[in-house]
Amino acid sequence: MTFLTVRATVLPLVMLFLVMPVYSQEAMPLPAATPSAVTSPNIPSGTVPTSAMFAPDLEAPAPQGVDDTFLYRLINRLIPETNREPSPPPDINFPGPDTANFPNSPFTLPKGRAYIETSPFLFSQAGNGQPQTWGWSFMLRFGLTDNVELRLFSNGPSVIWPSEGDPGFQGFAPLVFDLKIHLWGEKEWEWAPIVGLEVFLSTDMASQQFRSGIQPGISLLVDHNLPWDLLLEWNVGLFGQNLPATLDKSELYVGAQWALQKQFTKRFAAFVQGFYNTADMPFFPSDLTVGVGAQLSLGDRVSVFGSWNWTLDNIGSPTVSQAGFAYAF
Repeated sequence: MTFLTVRATVLPLVMLFLVMPVYSQEAMPLPAATPSAVTSPNIPSGTVPTSAMFAPDLEAPAPQGVDDTFLYRLINRLIPETNREPSPPPDINFPGPDTANFPNSPFTLPKGRAYIETSPFLFSQAGNGQPQTWGWSFMLRFGLTDNVELRLFSNGPSVIWPSEGDPGFQGFAPLVFDLKIHLWGEKEWEWAPIVGLEVFLSTDMASQQFRSGIQPGISLLVDHNLPWDLLLEWNVGLFGQNLPATLDKSELYVGAQWALQKQFTKRFAAFVQGFYNTADMPFFPSDLTVGVGAQLSLGDRVSVFGSWNWTLDNIGSPTVSQAGFAYAF
């Protein structure tokens, strides 16, 4: 008997052993007899046999909410919570897109809600040994619970122009698997820090030219709500960066990102931003950068954003421009 055969045989038995205590009662009383209650000479009226409970009724109504999607219904069935209010309807204004500026918010999406964020225009200017580049980045975000968010990020299709005799190339940038946790704090707090934690892993799931090994990262996410509708966001963390293959090693670097945002209206905000050493999920080839940008919500579902950024240390690309949008569902 092979290992795979043993595993295929043993795992179902282990799972059955684990779940049987939960369903070990032969019947569960209902609040009152209903027309669908099972009746038989051997089963008391007003009870449901365990066999009926073991397989959930797929036709049962989904958790009540607004614009329930398949993902919303699925996660609420996989992780049921009694006495929980339904998630609020999709809202692009809170917690808002993370890719609009450098730092990431400590807030997470409500359980079952999702964002798609993408920047079709991500352009860095050639300079100081760095070639001209273009990318179409994207991020998929999903609320696993109200305080835990799953994320998938990539620079997506990318083009590197020829530079100083080096040939250019194009392909798909690495996928990054990301987990964000909201630790504490409410959005109405002023001055008091609102804190989250993010851990991610950049992979070699990319075109050959873009592979640089497995790169881990961890970042502390902090928000401060200030008077006059100002929001100060900052992140600090450790980010993996694989060195060239000839050195055969990887190092961790300290990186920090910040943004000061002014909310002029309910739908329009402008910000100044910057980072040291690396962006939270690196795609700007520079070490010390500042920039300006803005974000406009077109409704409860769609937001557009853009920024223009420049280096302060004459290392890497002189300027980087970004424009994109986000959709909530």
